[in-house]
Amino acid sequence: MRGRTSVPSAAYREDRRLFLVTVAAAATSIAALLLHLAGAIRMPYTLTFVTLPGTIFLMALLILARRVNRPVTIRRLQVGAIAGVLGLVAYNATRWVVAELLALPNSPFYSIYIFGSLITAQAPDTTAAIVAGWLYHVSNGITFAIMYTLVAGPARWWFGLLWGLALETAMLVVYPSSAILRPPALASFVVVSLISHAVYGAVIGLVSQRYARLRSAP
Repeated sequence: MRGRTSVPSAAYREDRRLFLVTVAAAATSIAALLLHLAGAIRMPYTLTFVTLPGTIFLMALLILARRVNRPVTIRRLQVGAIAGVLGLVAYNATRWVVAELLALPNSPFYSIYIFGSLITAQAPDTTAAIVAGWLYHVSNGITFAIMYTLVAGPARWWFGLLWGLALETAMLVVYPSSAILRPPALASFVVVSLISHAVYGAVIGLVSQRYARLRSAP
């Protein structure tokens, strides 16, 4: 039993439909930004009609997983959320430290304030934009970790590192081509962001490797 529930694909094999729907629900957080950048729907509407329902649905899926007895999915959702919080702490701390070492001319959290501005339609330095930006940042950090843990589970920690770098690579495709998100000092921003995402990925990888495994009897 333990061997079969500890492999990366265990959540998928446990309940394919629940696995796919749960990953999709977690992805609704970043979908808000992607839909906005694609020009499909403005971010306030995507958050209202995509991300918020997706978040509520994600919590409902955890309850459903308990009712239908899906221990692997339950474990990975819980561990993913915890890993996301710890990963965010490490990410933010790393971002601040590296930015200080490089004497970054603008805030290391520039993109977070821009997210808040897109959400509130207010200037990035307003309280409303800053609060909204940080809330969205936390949402992304937790849901990215949940997606990773659902898929990878107790895989080796460096898969988490690769996940973090993959997220940064995706950002590198979006940021330079976006007049909205492009920071004033792109090269320095990339260095800070690359290191921070690597640390974030390593942390969620370590937490998932250590705790996503079910402690069931053989």
